Amino acid sequence: MKSLLLKIGVGVSVALNAFVLTVAMYGLYTREARVEENRKWLKETIKKEVYDQIKFVMPKESGGVYVPNK
Repeated sequence: MKSLLLKIGVGVSVALNAFVLTVAMYGLYTREARVEENRKWLKETIKKEVYDQIKFVMPKESGGVYVPNK
């Protein structure tokens, strides 16, 4: 009985280690794609926000230029 529990424990340990290793390798392989996707999203968001801020700051119409008397 003791030997059977030991074999089951070793088997569970090996399976758990293989699972953790597989998940870690998958994360490393897909990391670059996630980083590129995040960079693309961030660039688009920054570009949109800059245009929105420029539109907000610019006046709707331009008036005459103020030139004080000399």
